[in-house]
Amino acid sequence: MITPAHSMEENDITMSFYRFVRIIDTDRLKIDLTNFCQGNAIIGTIVIAEEGVNGSVSGENAAIKALLSYIKKRLNIEEIVINSATSVIPTFKRLKVKVRKEIVSIGLTDVKPELNTGTHVSGNEWNDLLNNPDVLVIDTRNNYEIDVGTFKTAVRANTKNFREFPEQIKALLEEDLEKPIAMFCTGGIRCEKASAHLLALGHKQIFQLKGGILSYLQDSSKDHSMWEGDCFVFDDRVAVDANLEPADYEKCHGCRRPLSPDDRRSKEYEYGISCHNCIDSLNDNRRASLMERNHQTQLAKMRTAKTLNQTRKLL
Repeated sequence: MITPAHSMEENDITMSFYRFVRIIDTDRLKIDLTNFCQGNAIIGTIVIAEEGVNGSVSGENAAIKALLSYIKKRLNIEEIVINSATSVIPTFKRLKVKVRKEIVSIGLTDVKPELNTGTHVSGNEWNDLLNNPDVLVIDTRNNYEIDVGTFKTAVRANTKNFREFPEQIKALLEEDLEKPIAMFCTGGIRCEKASAHLLALGHKQIFQLKGGILSYLQDSSKDHSMWEGDCFVFDDRVAVDANLEPADYEKCHGCRRPLSPDDRRSKEYEYGISCHNCIDSLNDNRRASLMERNHQTQLAKMRTAKTLNQTRKLL
């Protein structure tokens, strides 16, 4: 497991959130959210675009709740999709607030999730879709995420990154506009954008898992869960199990792929350098660069721990 730079406080939480909503002054919002997070010892990543906001952050429970309230007020919205969890290890090293063209990149300019998306379903409704042979259930995540775990009966979109989704989905759908389609992803944002894309193409019946896999795992009992394996997450936990506890995965420093205990026992694995997925592409310059980055990462962890502790003492 990743060695934490500092232990998480008992009342610390990790929160992921998103909302598709038109944002005019993205640069101003970046400044405002940066200042708010820095003033409340919140770390993580927030992405802002004209189409909305997407983030995954950690900090004290009260601070995270205050951030969500601030975002709602700032954007004049009443609802925002969230997933939360506690963790015994730090989930992020620092704060990053970015302005991009899209909050989740599909590479199309005519997709408008803020205007039209698929039907949101949760709980037993989702299990019914999984058990229905007439419904095509699509995992919209990338292949390396699916390798960690997925739903029974789901098929892959077969992508290395989400920008490949529009092209890869064509082979699965075979231009059948009437076939019911159900889609899911980690927290809901990718399948929401994917559903908007398919509706724009003329597909009639599109369903999406509300809140994604994380909400499903939080709300479903083991007896009724149709999830198999663990769930990859985009933070330092790497993956969580069915109880939303950190699973035994590490991330390769070379290619950023999730590595299971078996992967880490491979002769091709070298901590901080490479794994079986990327060892063949490694040269001397790349190895030296990774060694230096690993060293700088450890220094950054210590600096972050010191800064957070000092900020909390002042709050």
